[in-house]
Amino acid sequence: LVRWQRPDGRLVPPGEFIPLAEETGIIVDLGRWVIAEACRQASLWRVYRTPEQEPVRIWVNLSARQLGDPDLVPFVERTVEAAGISTDEICLEITESALMDDAQAATEQLDELRRIGISLGIDDFGTGWSQFAYLQRLPLDVLKIDRSFVSGLASDHAAATIVAAIIDLAHALGLIVIAEGVESEDQLAVLRELDCDQALGFLFSEPREPAAFDHALNSN
Repeated sequence: LVRWQRPDGRLVPPGEFIPLAEETGIIVDLGRWVIAEACRQASLWRVYRTPEQEPVRIWVNLSARQLGDPDLVPFVERTVEAAGISTDEICLEITESALMDDAQAATEQLDELRRIGISLGIDDFGTGWSQFAYLQRLPLDVLKIDRSFVSGLASDHAAATIVAAIIDLAHALGLIVIAEGVESEDQLAVLRELDCDQALGFLFSEPREPAAFDHALNSN
């Protein structure tokens, strides 16, 4: 989760600076830095892992410009190797907007990332109808349901019906389903009833700096 900290200490949310980074092209360098930092952090968190445990996986968003970078796959491969981690410790996710510019080129990049062992997910699923067409041809492992559907789960029958349909569709395609933006036990209870695989949100934890997460891993 990238945040821009101003000299006065204020954190600028990504919604304010990521569009500018995309527009200026700085997003490519920023994205590379984020991938490198994620791999480095994954390497450091290995000390908390016992042999029988699965690795702590770090998810990183890819932008449209990054998907258009011809050096993306070699860069990811070099960075993972340099950090001394395996490819199952870093996962990359895309949004529909990242596919809109050149879906064919994006698919080819994703195929190459899958070839080197990187897990792939689609983020904010449900915010655009065209995503349904992508599901059958993209090399995806994970589908993340957008928080706009999750927020109404406990009180909105229509939202629950849509989420149930998304989960069934994803499972039929062999995808793991993650619900985003879970903030209440009621929402979590409905997701369990609907056989959702995983969930994330403030119910479990607010975003933490690495040092705070170190403490959580060390105490568990």
